[in-house]
Amino acid sequence: MIMSIEKTWRDIDEQSDEALLSLLQPKALNKLQSKNPLSTIRKNLLLNGIMGIIIACFYIFILIFFPYWQIQTCIAAVLIFTVWATAGAFRLRKAIDGNVETLSLLEEMQRHYTNIQQWISSQKWAGLIIYPVSAAGGFMLGGVAGAQKSVDEIMSKPIMIWALLICIAVLTPAGYYLAKWLSHKAFGQHLKLLKQNIDDLKEKN
Repeated sequence: MIMSIEKTWRDIDEQSDEALLSLLQPKALNKLQSKNPLSTIRKNLLLNGIMGIIIACFYIFILIFFPYWQIQTCIAAVLIFTVWATAGAFRLRKAIDGNVETLSLLEEMQRHYTNIQQWISSQKWAGLIIYPVSAAGGFMLGGVAGAQKSVDEIMSKPIMIWALLICIAVLTPAGYYLAKWLSHKAFGQHLKLLKQNIDDLKEKN
């Protein structure tokens, strides 16, 4: 009888150790971590911010080495938009605490969900204003770099005016849908999971 009890307790201990070890495996830890969408969103916001800094540095390079007021005006406007979007990404990342996992997180999760959705939406609408400017600046920059002529010389031909208008008409919606796709790629799935977690918490409450 005593031996049977000891064997039972030994089996329980072995099963508990095996279960604990299985949870400590890298795959299991990654699976547990992936259940927190805020953590992934926070990481993607950091990547978004770093990419924004790199792009901003490229625009500054253009402003310095292409001293044509038409190009500088367009690029300066795009640079301001980039700095604004990048600052927003870092601000959102700072506000998110991905390590909090208590039931009181419901309101905090809702706040983050709303803020991120608003940030993405504001970028889309601001982009509709800035994309034509960006397309025009890029068109003139390409002309100057390729033809080794000034903007006035390049744009003096009527066909170049038409080419500029076509470029703006094509690249503006293309830029909008590309930005929308990239945003969905970086945040869409995780925002959907976050919303699902919010709904689950509401049902439990």
